[in-house]
Amino acid sequence: MKKLVIAFVAIILIAGGTFGALKFLKLGPFADKSAQEANKPKPIEPPRFIDMPQLNVPIFAQDKVAGTVLIQLKLETVGTANEAKVNRILPRLNDAFLRELHTFIPRLLQKTQRLDVFILKRRLQMVSDRVVGKGVVSNVLVQSVTNSAKQ
Repeated sequence: MKKLVIAFVAIILIAGGTFGALKFLKLGPFADKSAQEANKPKPIEPPRFIDMPQLNVPIFAQDKVAGTVLIQLKLETVGTANEAKVNRILPRLNDAFLRELHTFIPRLLQKTQRLDVFILKRRLQMVSDRVVGKGVVSNVLVQSVTNSAKQ
């Protein structure tokens, strides 16, 4: 009889502990409806594209201009808040791109003799993360690169 009472008390304690844990963690029948709606995935917003003015990067050899690299870019971002932030900072971003490319392109051309668009894209993505903030610009799309070397 004593074992039966101890087993009954143990079952009641386990049930009470489970009930209290579910209520404290707001799980099962105690879950909030708003928490369930928050866990549902939000509809995926389509990306927004921002056109940038064409970048003209001069290449110098000694004291003369040896050529010019023309780069056409588009920035991809998600959300209207990110789009507004990028549009607001676009002149600073354009300046940062020009400054970076002014030093980076001659070093790249010394090593490979041609512009690698993938490396250029990764470099511009790093610059945009630094200027605008990480994750605001999701992708830098290099649409065209024209290298006009003067002989």
